[in-house]
Amino acid sequence: MGSSEIAVAVVRRWLALALEVITAHEEELGRLDAAAGDGDHGATMVRGLRAANAAVEKTSDGAGRLLIEAGAAFSDASGGASGALIGALLSSAGRVLDDGPFDTATATKALQAGLSMVMRLGKAQPGDKTLVDALKPFVDALAAQPADQPLLAAWRAALPAAQAGAAATREMVAKRGRSAKLGERSLGHADPGATSLVYLLQAMETALAEECG
Repeated sequence: MGSSEIAVAVVRRWLALALEVITAHEEELGRLDAAAGDGDHGATMVRGLRAANAAVEKTSDGAGRLLIEAGAAFSDASGGASGALIGALLSSAGRVLDDGPFDTATATKALQAGLSMVMRLGKAQPGDKTLVDALKPFVDALAAQPADQPLLAAWRAALPAAQAGAAATREMVAKRGRSAKLGERSLGHADPGATSLVYLLQAMETALAEECG
């Protein structure tokens, strides 16, 4: 199986695994969101991922196109701010990834594009208690890996930065989104968006290990 075929297999497997893991943590994500929101983050993520999986079943295009289709479907099905941000992340990354090569350097550029789009749409910066607090440390850590390092190894090396970033949101007060209106009610609780993003990144590690390991 060539590089492009592997990339397609990874994306499909990742979306399936992401749905599994987010479904398993749906109640946890809902509880985190209820601390300073309406408690629907877990349900929103599950709904979006179901639609994303359904969308990629209908196309046989390359990995970049799969991510674009998945992002559009996620955004349409999930609704709300978080749905739009995750959808934009996937679609922006897909446009840069395109047909590859499916390596650390290209994946880093794709995620940097996705991060920029998320920050622009959400008007969020690090420290605002959003998914950016997990995504930016991960992207920065991935960019710090040798460009010729296998993607699985680079991904694994960058994961702790995302996990630490999500954990750090417990000590932050939300400054963006619906949670910002409730101020310090969010203190002591991890941000649901940052938490779900870590689950998505962990699912990708598993997909890469299965298809590339």
